[in-house]
Amino acid sequence: MSKGIKYAGMFEDTVMAKKRRKDRDKEEEEEYEFRPPEFEEEEFLKKEMADTWAIIVTALYAIALAVVAWAMTLASRDLAGPAFLVAVAGAIALKWLYPLFKVNTKGFQKRNWAGNIGTFFFTFLAIWILLLNQPFADFAKPTVTDVTVWVTRPDGNTTAIDYKLNTTLATPVFQWMPRYGESLGGIIHAKENYTVNITARIADNDGLKSMTISVNALASVTMTSEGQHRWGYKITGDTLNPSTGLSFQITVLDKANNEGRFVPETAAIPVAP
Repeated sequence: MSKGIKYAGMFEDTVMAKKRRKDRDKEEEEEYEFRPPEFEEEEFLKKEMADTWAIIVTALYAIALAVVAWAMTLASRDLAGPAFLVAVAGAIALKWLYPLFKVNTKGFQKRNWAGNIGTFFFTFLAIWILLLNQPFADFAKPTVTDVTVWVTRPDGNTTAIDYKLNTTLATPVFQWMPRYGESLGGIIHAKENYTVNITARIADNDGLKSMTISVNALASVTMTSEGQHRWGYKITGDTLNPSTGLSFQITVLDKANNEGRFVPETAAIPVAP
């Protein structure tokens, strides 16, 4: 037998061996079947029920403490800070609360504790803030805005002086500003035939109890409704003194006795003789 024939036979045997290995590997791959791990339905349901019960206990606990915080704040606004500390203490106490209500925490991880504490805080804040607003409570002060002094002259013409922010200054400040560009010192005169009507928009989220005004530090008097949340008080020029000008302060109380005030930050309005 020649060497060529011998090598050809060896080559053919090698090729056939590789082919048989490939066929065998292919058969093994085709025979492989993935089998997912067995699903423990009972264990899964137990864990889901335990997690749900933990959330229910956490939410009810947060609601209860929010009511306590609301009662403290209702008793005194000075207790708002300590009332919030109720939430902090409540979050810390969750560790000892759960066993009392048979919440299983053995399998709790950091994310479980973080999630439950977050649920507690957000529930507490939501209920507390809800209870601090109408119709459960009223902590908002009434507002006094859009203050305008209307001046009716002897000829029957009326002009106005508004209390507003003067943005033309380098540092904007609130000032008495004539609406129609007149000189502030020449609008009001200390004469009987000059009528001065001090008006303001007064509003509250529930209801108003009293609206009073004190002119030039005199005794407070009740303002009169002019409709559309505006209230006014009329005087005549002869009741004013050019040496002191016109100054006033408005005090408002709502039904919950929250107080709102208007006290001008600028000097009195000049009054001419």
